[in-house]
Amino acid sequence: MLVGDSMNRNQFESLLCLLREGLTNKSRMYEIYGHKITKGRGYYVFTFLDYNCTVEFVRSHFLVKEGVRINGQGDSNPTLSVDQIDKTANKWKRADILVFNTGHWWVHGKTARGKNYFKEGDYLYPKFDAVEAYRRALKTWGKWIDDNIKPSKQLVFYRGYSSAHFRGGDWDSGGSCNGETEPIFSGPFLDSYPLKMKIVEEVIQEMRNPVILLNVTRLTNYRKDGHPSIYGQNVTDGKKISRRRQDCSHWCLPGVPDAWNELIYATLVFKQTVSIQR
Repeated sequence: MLVGDSMNRNQFESLLCLLREGLTNKSRMYEIYGHKITKGRGYYVFTFLDYNCTVEFVRSHFLVKEGVRINGQGDSNPTLSVDQIDKTANKWKRADILVFNTGHWWVHGKTARGKNYFKEGDYLYPKFDAVEAYRRALKTWGKWIDDNIKPSKQLVFYRGYSSAHFRGGDWDSGGSCNGETEPIFSGPFLDSYPLKMKIVEEVIQEMRNPVILLNVTRLTNYRKDGHPSIYGQNVTDGKKISRRRQDCSHWCLPGVPDAWNELIYATLVFKQTVSIQR
């Protein structure tokens, strides 16, 4: 089960494609509710009949509880309770292997500004630092893992921050990445390491239950050439093209997320080998 934002849906799609290639009879794999993968839906269960196996995606942008409040004008405003686990957590419990992520939604406007948005208990902070909120949210997630996951039966991964490559702006302000045909080979961007990742490392070290950190940040730093960019919105002459807003954070498939899943596969094989030797 992959739990997180649309970057984890990107990895989920990659995993489905990789596994499907190994099937002799492709019809023996399908989404149990008949759903096609779209941005709008937040829950998918694909079954592999010949292997008694499911691969699932559960959308959870922050891993903690999103809510709404009614302001003085009678309008509803979003809130984020950093001390409460996300409402989808009951689904997480049943998975044998879990892959979590959160990150990109923490830099969006309302979250980054932190005004009348973050909650602890019933208290709504008039202003609160988004970095500290991220730390507290991850600690809430870590406590849930410690209290609900059985390390003898379940394996938990946290997939680290995946780099975006916008030139001249951000995702909502004209940033672009089209025309890139090569990775970054040198320069300061390769060595950049987000504060978010340092916080993730700290939280995992403080947890009782083991969590495998799939640290893909530097791996993704290189790949400014791997994003959909202008390809992915409106269909023109058989190609989906949008120059108004470019996607320089998600990844083309086949592409970069395949490597993340290969790293998970390598970890599973290594763990199996070690357990057999013991």
